[in-house]
Formats: sequence, structure tokens, C-alpha cells
Amino acid sequence: YGNARIRMGMLLREEGKIDQAVALMREALAREKKAPNLYAYLASLYQEKKQFPEAEAVLNEGLKDFPASAELYYGLGELYGKMERFEDSITQMKRVLEIEPEHAEALNFIGYSYADQGINLEEAERLIRQALTLRPDNGYILDSMGWVYFKQNKLEQAIRYLKEASLRIPEDPAIAEHLGDALRKSGRIREALEAYRQAL
Repeated sequence: YGNARIRMGMLLREEGKIDQAVALMREALAREKKAPNLYAYLASLYQEKKQFPEAEAVLNEGLKDFPASAELYYGLGELYGKMERFEDSITQMKRVLEIEPEHAEALNFIGYSYADQGINLEEAERLIRQALTLRPDNGYILDSMGWVYFKQNKLEQAIRYLKEASLRIPEDPAIAEHLGDALRKSGRIREALEAYRQAL
């Protein structure tokens, strides 16, 4: 039931009918057949509408029904990241890891967040390396590893990982920009310009 309702919501979302998708999820959650992914999907719809307080309320409501749901804690961590509530986002991701120690996305989220802030870089590298062991072909995790090396001023290693990430996800402007930053800092200006043009 839950998966069918989410699929219906996805179809409505693709048609630009987000309000109808929200109503459908609300109706689904009013029934007895609740599931964590229903709460998570409804929260994602609210996030798309930039209604962050509503998304937060839905995720917290879901956690009352499913207090051991890694999916809902992860959603809350991502949401707090978008709301620039750094400490709160890290707290939620650590809860995910308490439930699922090998949750690659949560490991990567914490590691990348530390790297982006320029803090706990050794811990960031350890977490991202663990995530990469679990998801060796994931372009976003490769990007995170490259970004950690960039922050550590290990530019050749950074460029190697960022190039691989850019090849795997060529449509992501942030990855291309990261590559451009690493190339520029290493003095490879012509290549950096190419990466920045790709980002644009």
C-alpha cells in the first residue's frame, strides 16, 4: 500500500501537481497502514516546496511511530543540513549510524560536512573511506573523498578522486566546481577553466 501510494505521488510530482501529491500522502498517513517511507516521501515533498518546518514536523511525527527508523533520522539530518543547522544535522546522522553502522550515505554526509566546514579532517577521511568501501562506485562519495584531500592540501589525490567523480556524474555542477578548485590551486589553470565551464 505504502509503495503504491508513493509511486502515485511520484507520478503527480512529475506532472507538477505537488499539492495533490501532498494530499495523497496525508490521506495515506491517515490510514492504519503507516510506514516510514510514507513520512519520508511526504517530507521530501514539503522540502521541494521549501516548507521546511512542515517537513520537520512530518519527520518528527514519523519518528513517534517508528523510533528506530534510520530512514527518518537520515531525512531529518538532510533537512537540518538544508536549514544550515549543522550541529543538529550531525546529531541526526549519528543516530542513523547507531541504528545502521554501515549506512554509507550517513557516513558520507558526516564526512563531507566536516570537510566542507574544514574541521575534523582526519575523522572526515576515515568516515568517507568507510563509505567508499561500502559504495566504491558512488560518484558523490568519490567527490567527498576528493574534497577532504583538497581541504588537507593533498592536491594530486584530490584531483584523482574528483576527476573520477566528475566522470561518473558529469551533470553535477558542484563536483565540477570542486575539480576546478583543486586544479586551480595546483596551478593547472587551463584544466581548471574547463572544469568551471562544465560546472556552468
